[in-house]
Amino acid sequence: MEPKEREGDEEGDERSEDLGEKSKEDVSTTTTSTTTSTEQTDGVGVACGRAWWGCLLLLTLLALTTRQMSLEQPPGTLWDEVHFGTFTNHYLNHTLYHDVHPPLGKIAVAGLAWLAGYDGSFEFKVGTVYPKNVNFVAMRSMMAVFGASLVPLTFLIVWEVSSSLPAASLAALCVLCDTFMHRLNTLLLLDPLLLSALLAAVLGSFKFHAHRHRAWSRAWWGWMAYTAFCLGVVVSIKYVGVFTVGVVGVQTAYHLVSLALDPRRPLWVVLPHTAVRAVVFVSVSSVVYLSAFLLHFLLLTKASVNGGGFCHTEFYASFEGNEYENVTFPEHVHYGANITIQNSRPLCGYLESWYDLFPASVTAPCQQVTSATVRDDELLMWTIKKVDVEAGSVLDGSGEGEAVLVRSGDHVMLTHAATGRSLRSHGHRAPVTRRQLQVCGYGDDGVGGPFETWQLLVVGAPLGTPLSVVRQSFLLRHYKMECYLRANEMVKLPEEWAFNGAKEVTCTRNKDDTGLQWHVNWNNSPKLGAGVPARSLSVGLWGKIVHQHFTMFIGNAALVDMKGEERHARPWMWPVLWQVQTLGSYVMNETSGEEHYAVGMTNPYVTYLNLICLAATPMLALAHAFYGKRRPHQSPVAVEDRREVLAACGWLGLCWAGHYLPFFFMSRVLYYHHYCPSYLFSCMITGVIISWTCRSLSRRWRVKGRETVHLLLLTACGASVVASYVAFFPLATYVKGVQFEKNPRLNPYLDYLYAGQLWPEFGYRMEEYVSFSSTTIGYWNHSNFANTDLNATLYFATPLNFTAEERPAISPVPASSYALWASRAAL
Repeated sequence: MEPKEREGDEEGDERSEDLGEKSKEDVSTTTTSTTTSTEQTDGVGVACGRAWWGCLLLLTLLALTTRQMSLEQPPGTLWDEVHFGTFTNHYLNHTLYHDVHPPLGKIAVAGLAWLAGYDGSFEFKVGTVYPKNVNFVAMRSMMAVFGASLVPLTFLIVWEVSSSLPAASLAALCVLCDTFMHRLNTLLLLDPLLLSALLAAVLGSFKFHAHRHRAWSRAWWGWMAYTAFCLGVVVSIKYVGVFTVGVVGVQTAYHLVSLALDPRRPLWVVLPHTAVRAVVFVSVSSVVYLSAFLLHFLLLTKASVNGGGFCHTEFYASFEGNEYENVTFPEHVHYGANITIQNSRPLCGYLESWYDLFPASVTAPCQQVTSATVRDDELLMWTIKKVDVEAGSVLDGSGEGEAVLVRSGDHVMLTHAATGRSLRSHGHRAPVTRRQLQVCGYGDDGVGGPFETWQLLVVGAPLGTPLSVVRQSFLLRHYKMECYLRANEMVKLPEEWAFNGAKEVTCTRNKDDTGLQWHVNWNNSPKLGAGVPARSLSVGLWGKIVHQHFTMFIGNAALVDMKGEERHARPWMWPVLWQVQTLGSYVMNETSGEEHYAVGMTNPYVTYLNLICLAATPMLALAHAFYGKRRPHQSPVAVEDRREVLAACGWLGLCWAGHYLPFFFMSRVLYYHHYCPSYLFSCMITGVIISWTCRSLSRRWRVKGRETVHLLLLTACGASVVASYVAFFPLATYVKGVQFEKNPRLNPYLDYLYAGQLWPEFGYRMEEYVSFSSTTIGYWNHSNFANTDLNATLYFATPLNFTAEERPAISPVPASSYALWASRAAL
């Protein structure tokens, strides 16, 4: 499958790179006999350059005009404007923040907001009306310009792969008349920037390979560098841009293989072509990508409140205005010191405890120990003590004696400074992660025993190495249970009995689990005197970039919460409009209850038309293969036409599949807007298929009326798309009405397009939308305990086989006593 070869595409051809000249003799203004002899693939005769430019300029003008409509409605924050508006505040105030996306798109949004006169003072919250001093209309207006660029980019891509003016015009018209593309691309989101950069990269790739017969020319080098630049921009906005890199990579590999199989060229020619592509694509896109992070950290110089729990301490300490400013503490830790402990894995947070107990209905009712990203020194401080496992005694270390350093391999006890309870694990199961053991606080006034004893192992250091703060991570292995202290960024405890945002801390026997490494976040070791400045323990610029990537990747993996405000949708739902999104709503009339709200829904007519054309493409390929075998006397014009249409749809289908199928392998929460890149390519396929269909139907007429019939069919198809846009236009801007009415009729035509859960937010499932559901602990059952490693321990206080009705009362393992000490062999 390859885009149509154009005449004159031979090595050394001096064809102009200008788009108007490149579009061959079939769009030039010359009407010589040689051009009239060239039959056009779109069947409408000789197209002139004026028609080509007229269509492109008209569609672009319509896109710019329509995208500027009703930007002021609804008058408050819509959907993810809350997030990206907040990030804008961080850039304008130069404060650190955490997010799962690369920074370039957010920097661009902040720059547009700054151009609109915004000063970063508005607090973006869900359901908040914009105040008069925030010119949100100007900000949305500038974003709409990027959204409007999708229309001409679509036109140019389809023209590049098909050389058909009707196909390019119909595809661009489908994008122009789509309601979700209109609404999504007029908000303060990353999507307008992402989609425009994505299409620009794909266009550059097609243009580059169109110059493959002019290898090493300036135009060839220029389009290659342009494509690499756009790929760097796409990946720097969102990581779904990797799909675009994959699509361009497949296209590049295809042409390199074609070059290798060309008998007219020596095989060694492939080597310089491969090397140049690899060097240019990797180097240019990498420079763009790294430059985005460099700019990111040049803008963000100040620490944010409670921002340290999301990232490693050595990363957070490198910013100004945090708790490490002008602070020194000893590099090592002595016994009896008060320390705070943070997990070295981003998003896990600090080790903390408080007086509240775990509910007896789910696990042993001892004091809660959790992790949290909010720093509260009263809850985070732990006193570290040394345990002599042979003598069964504890060295407090708080007296006036000589300081004893904490070393790798020591057995320690950690006592919560505020409550006096010690860190403990025993035979009870964790409250949520049932196959791991509970971690809690136990004992009064620092009393402890074997169940409160942990062996501290410094990662990557031999036994006996003194523990260094911040930069050295360590494991805590339980003395009795032979398990490791673990934090899990994926598991939040129920808010019914745990503080908001608290995450589960467990003890796991799988030493390959994530979240096992901890480090000393703060050190109060008075016997060691003054030490090093805390800021000197931080990382430099490259260290920041590495830590930032680690945090982003873990944050992306952690997006599995399905109880957000917007209802998630799986990929199979997207092409069939099974479920849509609510972007926000505002009551405009308190008396009548009338609301203005935005809906994330593509134009149903265009959506189902795309679905039909996607299904028609493989059917056309089968028909083409069948006719080639069974009908040898077909018209050469028809055969060539089908071949070119299939080639164009093949490349566009690759782009569609490359941006759609990977989502089926993702476990993270997904929404309908993730289908937008693939949706654009499905509109392109629709333009090509409909144009070919109209052209094929018109061939059945006599020659004299063929062009008229062709024009009428194209006009009818285009008019139907425009009519659907007019009919569903409220979906493109805002909808008036009462949102949760019994049988909503936002538009009289929409009820006929109901598919599955098309309108769950608007009445069908109102209770799901307005109610708040939180994590709950279900009934225990035998399948939860199918773990031979856990069942083998001698210290379970909970029977392993019982039904929910027979569930016994749970009590902690008896209080620790040194009489319980036993040798390892006894275990």
